[in-house]
Amino acid sequence: MKTFIQELAEIIVREYPDWNNLTVVFPNRRAALYFRKALGEALDTPRWAPDVQHVEAFIGSFSELVEADKLSLVVKLYRTFKQVTGSDEDLDYFYFWGEMLLRDFDELDKYLVPAASLFRDMSNQKEIDEYFDYLTEEQKKFLTDFWQSVEFGTADSKQRFLELWRGLYTIYTEFRQQLAGEGMAYGGMIHRAVAEGIGQTITPPAGRQYIFAGFNALTSAEEAILSWFVLHRKARVFWDEDAFYVQPRHREAGAFFRQYRGHAVLGATFPEQPGAYLGTAKEITVLGVPQKAGQPKLLAQRLEAALKQPGMEAGRIVVVLPDESLLLPVLYALPPSLQTINVTMGFPLVSTPYYTLIDLLFDLHLHQRKGEFYFRYVLALLNHPYLKGRVGDAGNEWREFILKHNQVHLAPSFFEGHALARVIFQPVDLGDFLSYLLNVIEVLATSGGQEGLMEKEFAFHFHRILTRVKELAASEPMNLRMQQRMFRQIARAEKVPFTGEPLRGLQIMGVLETRNLDFDRVIVLSLNEGLWPAAARQGSYIPHNIRKAYRLPTAEHQDAMYAYLFYRLLQRASIVDLYYNTEPDVLGTREMSRYLYQLIYETGWPFSRQVLYNPVQIHPVQPISIEKKADVLEKLERYFGKALTPSTLNTYIECRLQFYFKHLQELREPDEVEEEADARIFGNILHRVMELFYTALRPPSGPWRIQAGDFTNLNDKLEYFIERAFREHFHLPDEKPFEYEGRQLVVKEMVKRFASKVLRHDARSVPFVIELLEANNFTTTIAVRQRDKSLSIVMGGKIDRVDRKDDTVRIIDYKTGKDENRFESIPALFQRSPKRNKAAFQAMLYAWVYAQRHVRRPDEARALQPGLINRREIFKDDFEYGLFLGRQRLEDVTDLLPAFEEQLLMLLEEMFDPAVPFDQTEELKTCQYCDYKEICQR
Repeated sequence: MKTFIQELAEIIVREYPDWNNLTVVFPNRRAALYFRKALGEALDTPRWAPDVQHVEAFIGSFSELVEADKLSLVVKLYRTFKQVTGSDEDLDYFYFWGEMLLRDFDELDKYLVPAASLFRDMSNQKEIDEYFDYLTEEQKKFLTDFWQSVEFGTADSKQRFLELWRGLYTIYTEFRQQLAGEGMAYGGMIHRAVAEGIGQTITPPAGRQYIFAGFNALTSAEEAILSWFVLHRKARVFWDEDAFYVQPRHREAGAFFRQYRGHAVLGATFPEQPGAYLGTAKEITVLGVPQKAGQPKLLAQRLEAALKQPGMEAGRIVVVLPDESLLLPVLYALPPSLQTINVTMGFPLVSTPYYTLIDLLFDLHLHQRKGEFYFRYVLALLNHPYLKGRVGDAGNEWREFILKHNQVHLAPSFFEGHALARVIFQPVDLGDFLSYLLNVIEVLATSGGQEGLMEKEFAFHFHRILTRVKELAASEPMNLRMQQRMFRQIARAEKVPFTGEPLRGLQIMGVLETRNLDFDRVIVLSLNEGLWPAAARQGSYIPHNIRKAYRLPTAEHQDAMYAYLFYRLLQRASIVDLYYNTEPDVLGTREMSRYLYQLIYETGWPFSRQVLYNPVQIHPVQPISIEKKADVLEKLERYFGKALTPSTLNTYIECRLQFYFKHLQELREPDEVEEEADARIFGNILHRVMELFYTALRPPSGPWRIQAGDFTNLNDKLEYFIERAFREHFHLPDEKPFEYEGRQLVVKEMVKRFASKVLRHDARSVPFVIELLEANNFTTTIAVRQRDKSLSIVMGGKIDRVDRKDDTVRIIDYKTGKDENRFESIPALFQRSPKRNKAAFQAMLYAWVYAQRHVRRPDEARALQPGLINRREIFKDDFEYGLFLGRQRLEDVTDLLPAFEEQLLMLLEEMFDPAVPFDQTEELKTCQYCDYKEICQR
């Protein structure tokens, strides 16, 4: 079937001999390009082509005003707004509202609305009452934020709001006057000037012939201009319509054609009967695909099969993307056999890697402290796709160093060894920050990365945006935060306009780019509600009832336009594939498009439907049990080459499988920088403070005796030792100034209070002698039978403190959590129960290790007293050091150690028993905070 443009080309070749005086006008550039190609194919011999224009250029040719870019227009509107209202609103906050106001002004002019009348009606007291009811709470908040002085709900709020709204007409007129004085305009301003001046101040040449082709939803200005040319220049209008949607009055796709057929002037340009292309045979397939990612994959498979069919050329296939974010997934999924691809659509700049990179650079410098960079933004940049490959192994080394040494802030000198990193992580004068960003883009664009033409196009557009923001910052002072907001506002509204010229190869287009174009095979992805038809129009200051009264576009207007684009695209196609996402988005919306419902239930057209599903198989959660085969036992023996700590044993008692994952398979959570002080850091710093305090009292030789005088000036000493401990933990050199920040300050005070209480309690026990302090090698060995051999297992770990008071050896464990110092029995310490006292188990294990290392002589009077100094008990007035067996305070645990050793041996023998697997605990409460619960699906 011939396309609309081919039919038009043949008419022009047949009926218009004088092309030198012929102008053909289309709604968009792409149609004009296809028309030139069709015209050449319709000729037998070459000849000069007629003047072919898109409508914006055609209307603009009758005006001396030059259309300015959007950023310049918003800035000029901002200055007019400040001048009229006296507002001191910052530009970065105004920008969003300025864009909305500019759209309203543009529409007012394109639809030839009498602005004075409209703004007067908007400010009418009776009408405004309705508008307040019309506004949602969110809209009221937006308006409040914008106008600042409006507080909805106060007695005089409506009157004050009216006064501000009345100013819109003054802003409108002043803005237009200032633009005209500079020879500039926005699009609607040019359209109004031409529509109102044509035939009076504007007189197109009488000798030319004019053709307008493919128009549908005309603005009032376009309607007036076309009508003038039809009346006064005998212009012809060729409409691309179909009886399917024009004749039934309920079909929204034909709404505009039905309106124009009744027009006093344009009605005569229509044929008596519209075409009937949609009634021709078509092979239509509706494809439901779960999730967005599945559509490009299925598209690639079907495209590859289609291109193998005889006579099917890639250039006669179009892929339409209502969802622009699918462009890159589609391009990456296309089969390699497609050598030529042409993209004609806009791609959102915010979806490009350059946007995230630039935004991260803003954050990097906004959150720097004293010239040093915050680690989170450093790591994010090192993981960015544009930097990760370029910095290579150096980036991995930096990441490892930052995580291993807990580096919260990093100086620029940290990156001195790498040229690109020096550019990224350099100290920047914030007054020249935009020059720094421009330099980063230039360096990346020329640094030999693997990016293709698309990435270079992204770089070009961001360079252009930042250059404009830089020019703007020179005239409108903005701090760095304002510059970032300005950048975000502009980038979010911009698209990379991929507008390739080649007319061969697979065509990939946005919805609006398909106007007037026909293809043999039409493929539409993401045919879901909210995408096609698109979601409701952008915001406006003009309420719906006012828009409707003045014939400004409304949601109904938009729906009719998108419905026409859909059905027109199908008119001359022979094969149609319509994809939709069967999975709702995060809000549960975007069901199948209304057009698909119409096609399925109203049209009566034959079609096939395929719905793909992700197979859902429900399997009961299977218990996990790891048998102790030879390889597992070998790992177990290797692991016991190092000390078996109380913490490791506690893990095994709680859950054998957790022990296997953690210690034999070494599955670990990824390292993270600890920027704030959590409970674990609190414990680490407290232990280090106590170690520093008592280490300072250690004599060069002889007993490590602690006396009453050692506890003088306690407050000053603690301040010094706490800072030392913080510096060590966060790897801060002595010469670097240190300030407690955020929760660090809270933890510092908690450590000081806890340590002070412990030391004051110790002071009441003097004199005593310290035997061990934060000793890492507090271990002993125990023999365990394993099948036919005996294994020597190292038991123990790091002990907080061992001291001797008179005839009592005290084994002290500092606990900063909610640990209890009471247990019910020795067997209870080995039971697999959430109520088991892990802290008491640890204290008893260390007491047993001490007894093994220091065998008591028969004549020796020595009590062995393990105990906890915990947060729960230390602040009580009746605090007593030691463990409690039931209600009995244990002064000496020596008699309990044989029973403890018996239970310990049973536990170790179970560990090596091949018949006892590493299985899951039956106590589900134990799983609540387990790192491996996702593996077990608990």
